[in-house]
Amino acid sequence: MSVHNGDQRVALYPEAKPEPLSGLSLCTGVGGLELGLHVAEPGYRTVCYVEREACAAATLVARMEDKALDHAPVWDDVKSFDGRPWRGKLHILTAGYPCQPFSASGKQRGKDDPRHLWPHVARIIRECEPEWVFCENVEGHLDRGFEQVAGELQAMGYSLKAGLFSAAEVGASHIRKRLFILAHADDKSLLLPDGHPDRGGGVPLQDRNRPEGQPARHRQCSTGVDNFLADDEGTGADQPAKSALPVFAPAPCDLEAWNTHLSGRLDLQPELLGLADGLANRVERSRAAGNGVVPLAAAHAWRTLRAEFLIREGGG
Repeated sequence: MSVHNGDQRVALYPEAKPEPLSGLSLCTGVGGLELGLHVAEPGYRTVCYVEREACAAATLVARMEDKALDHAPVWDDVKSFDGRPWRGKLHILTAGYPCQPFSASGKQRGKDDPRHLWPHVARIIRECEPEWVFCENVEGHLDRGFEQVAGELQAMGYSLKAGLFSAAEVGASHIRKRLFILAHADDKSLLLPDGHPDRGGGVPLQDRNRPEGQPARHRQCSTGVDNFLADDEGTGADQPAKSALPVFAPAPCDLEAWNTHLSGRLDLQPELLGLADGLANRVERSRAAGNGVVPLAAAHAWRTLRAEFLIREGGG
């Protein structure tokens, strides 16, 4: 702000610069949620990771070195992590807590499973009181444990939206349907740190399975979660310049597409049964990929669910 004094312009105080969003990542895995937020919220910065799996933690360090992820400390156990020093210093807490207690393919032991880490995530949320909480889990979480998570978030003073989003929605050849939960603190304004309700921008999220990369249509992809569900809206915009390779690999049966891509990149060759060759590092990589979050799906979920909060705030 400034005032005019004759021909001179006197500054009363400098214009405020947008404050970047900062986040704490719990049960980080190989960083899929964090990569998604970097796409959806330009300027987002992760200030701490919590991950106990050695292979996943090593992957995080590698991604820090190649600057795909932010440099930040990695804590090795969510059970011993103290969120109190982070109170007032975070905008977003992300958590991809283990899916085994809820997965339809597991023993479905829910809260009796020793890998049930939601209580520790909830404790840390109470300790650091972030504005936003962004969580991801398997589809089976809807039937096992979601009611507890939603109830505890509401008891902590959060409103929430949730929905099922798939990797196929953002152009992948596989489905990988996941539940995403976004909660916002009731005692905090919905205006994000730059003072504008919709930061928008970022890399457009498009469905590459549709002609000319058209965005997803209204209610075409997400599945309802009672009163918490957000409508699934695409965010299409002009697609950035194409790279030499597609964002996602072609479907396994799409031999013509594989031939097109591999013939132009002789340095890339397919492997037969490569993930089952008995090498420990390949097993760990396969496990990380199987449990991982597709970053573009996370970005799409964040934008869609956040937009629902903004629509509610604006009375739309």
